[in-house]
Amino acid sequence: MASTGFLTEGGGLLRILYLGIRNSIEGLEDAAFTKSNRVGNAQLEKNTTLKDVQKLGCLAGSVAAVTGEGVLGAGDRGNKAVVGLFVNDLAGNAYESTSAAASEKGVYACGMGTYEVGIYETRNYADDADLTYKFGDKLYCSQNGLLTNEYATDCVLIGIVTKAPTSSDPIMRFNMRL
Repeated sequence: MASTGFLTEGGGLLRILYLGIRNSIEGLEDAAFTKSNRVGNAQLEKNTTLKDVQKLGCLAGSVAAVTGEGVLGAGDRGNKAVVGLFVNDLAGNAYESTSAAASEKGVYACGMGTYEVGIYETRNYADDADLTYKFGDKLYCSQNGLLTNEYATDCVLIGIVTKAPTSSDPIMRFNMRL
C-alpha cells in the first residue's frame, strides 16, 4: 500500500472522511480475532491489497456482520446481516492498546458517511480475472469479508465508489449506504 501518513503496520485501513455512526454495542466472536487474512481460498491468497498483511482477525475496513445473537464477526458473500465496516484492526498492533481484545467489542461504522479503504478484493470470486473499480460502482461483501464490486444473489448494498483505486493511489473512496 502506498504511504498514506497513517500507521497501518501491515493491517487494514479505514479513513473516516464524514462519519455516519460508530457502534460498539455487540460482542465479537472468537474468529474475529483469529481469521486468516492471507490463507483460505485462491481469491484471498491472490489479493494484492493484503500482500503485506500478516496479522490475524478482522481488519480496519473489512465488513462487519451479525453472526449470532448480540455477536459480530467477519461478513461473508451473500450474508444479509451486514451492519458496517470495522474501524480498527481487532487484533491491534504491537505496543498499543488492544481494546477489542480487552473488551470483546469491535467498533464499526454504519449509518451512511464517506470513507476510504486500503483493503478490498482485487480478484473475482471465480479466481479467473482481476477486479477493477470505477466511480459509481456498487460495493458488496465478498466471501472474505472485504468490499467487492461483484454482486451475488441477495447481497446487501454497502456503498457507492466515488474515487476508484489506481496503481499510483490504491485507496478507494466510497459513500456508505448501510
